[in-house]
Amino acid sequence: MRIQQYRGFVGFAGALFFVGLAGAQGQAPPGGEAWLPAGDEDDAAARGLRSLYVPDGLTSEQAVEQVMRTSPDVQWTRALLLDAKGGALQAMSGLVPRLELIGRATKLSPVQTAGITGGDSGQIEDLVNAVADPPAQELWRGLTSFQFPSLTSQYATDATLIYSFTGSLAEALPAYRAARKNKKAAEQQVAAELNNVAFDARRAYYEFARAKAGVGVAESAVEAAEAQRKETGAMVSAGAAARVDLMRVEAQLEAANVALERAKLGFQVTQRVLQTLMHTDVVPTLGEDLSEPVTGIPTETEEELRERALRDRPDLRALYTYIEATRHQLKSANGGRVPDLLVRGSAQYSNPNLRVVPQQERFEGTWEVSAVIRWAPNDTIEAHGRSKQLQGALQRAYADVISLGDAIRVEIAEGYHGVLAANAAMKSARLGLTAAGEGYRVKREQLQVGIVNTTDLLQAQTDFIRAQVDVVDSAVGLRIAKAQLLRAIGVRP
Repeated sequence: MRIQQYRGFVGFAGALFFVGLAGAQGQAPPGGEAWLPAGDEDDAAARGLRSLYVPDGLTSEQAVEQVMRTSPDVQWTRALLLDAKGGALQAMSGLVPRLELIGRATKLSPVQTAGITGGDSGQIEDLVNAVADPPAQELWRGLTSFQFPSLTSQYATDATLIYSFTGSLAEALPAYRAARKNKKAAEQQVAAELNNVAFDARRAYYEFARAKAGVGVAESAVEAAEAQRKETGAMVSAGAAARVDLMRVEAQLEAANVALERAKLGFQVTQRVLQTLMHTDVVPTLGEDLSEPVTGIPTETEEELRERALRDRPDLRALYTYIEATRHQLKSANGGRVPDLLVRGSAQYSNPNLRVVPQQERFEGTWEVSAVIRWAPNDTIEAHGRSKQLQGALQRAYADVISLGDAIRVEIAEGYHGVLAANAAMKSARLGLTAAGEGYRVKREQLQVGIVNTTDLLQAQTDFIRAQVDVVDSAVGLRIAKAQLLRAIGVRP
């Protein structure tokens, strides 16, 4: 399963988290006194976020490293690099002369052979007898009776060297340049995929942190609601509160239990997503302090960030490199239309050598050199068709450049303004939590002396719970927005 398929699960878990906390409105504060105002030495938001931290737990950086190391998407993209290297090696072989070495043992069929002389043997004998010298007669009889041998076995070695000027310069050279560009494009694709995988891993980690915080909020809300029910029940028994107040608190307790179950479901989903991306069964713990300030956010303007992304994004650079490679491939295809001019040299060492007459049962060496012009109409038609296909691929690549450029502009805007919004949300959430915490504390004291009723306290609790959720969401949202902006400009999150 590709890594993009997990993104829907992360969003689903985040929705469950907010649905669960929405059902917990009106409950008491989570984490004991961790979120309540306690002086100027530390704000409530920092203490609350720090309460989620587990020493020696999993950090987002560790999660990113593990996911990048085990991601099948990265492995799949790196396989493209191997393909490109193989293509470059194949294309390089077409630049050098082709050498063929052959060793051959052949069994030949016997054939009818002739001698030096032909014709009527009786007439030949009469001519020989007409020679007066007896040694000369014997010589002529030997010559006229001689038959060329019929050899039925041959052993040969051949070495042939062929160099095609057309194939090397018009086809192989552009193809080699295209292969080198494809290799570079594959390297850029790997870098782009690593950025995407790192962003998905970091977002999954922070969604896990968000869901973990949601469970803590929901659990503490249930505990506080149970305590509030006991207090309200005692007040009803003493006649200090109406029966309807107890019913309202009990209804809120049930809503808190439902919210807790939903929060647990969201947490289980985000935990499984993170474990799946990391390819581990180890249960992760939150080892990153969300109260720490977020650093490393780009400070350029939106326009400067857009220019940087259009210059440095590895996926866009890979697309431009792919266009260059396709242009070289188009040149190679067009080179296949013209006739092929080649030179050929061959050397043979064989027994018998068929160029030696008469045949002799011994090894002889011979050689040949030739220049050849070769043209096949079918090859021209095939090269023309391939050229048309590559022209279509170029047009699609140009369209992809425009589409990716538009997408980059949108991603830059989302990341840039997302960071601004997250920063503003973080400041507002911290102030809101301080105010809501102080308001809840005051309302609780007022309820104990009978100044306000349960409804007022429940509203204060609702505001306090919502403020806690806003703090967690803003802390996580700022980190995700930073990762999104870094990926948008081509930097690994």
